[in-house]
Amino acid sequence: MKTDEKEVSVRADVEKNRLYTTLKGVLTEKDIAALHDDLRREAGKLKPGYIAISDVREYNPSGEGMNKIISKTMEAAVETGVGKVIRIVSGEGGVDMQNISKSEHGYEAVICRSPSEAEKEADILFGDRTGTNHGSVISLS
Repeated sequence: MKTDEKEVSVRADVEKNRLYTTLKGVLTEKDIAALHDDLRREAGKLKPGYIAISDVREYNPSGEGMNKIISKTMEAAVETGVGKVIRIVSGEGGVDMQNISKSEHGYEAVICRSPSEAEKEADILFGDRTGTNHGSVISLS
């Protein structure tokens, strides 16, 4: 990856009832300022209980205000009816996000290391009609 490569994207897969978010590169508050609005717009296309898959393997926040915007985006997911959250991380990445989601929004994301692993977890979760999370939650704290 080039050091200046950035990506901030949110897209809904209506057929699978999944929301995909990607954060990539050294991002600033300006880069992600509209993230929560984008999430609300895309999540509006999905049914309540949708699965959110966030790929943050190559995300590198720059600035103290980033966690506030990330928290606002997590709040938007909860308010729009997210069922389960799967976070794709690398190494110890995602520690701050896991802490925010757990302490401020009452959920722990299922942690995966690749998009293919995340899709497999989502397939398991989607097939579960009991509301029980069959995924592996890795504590990063």
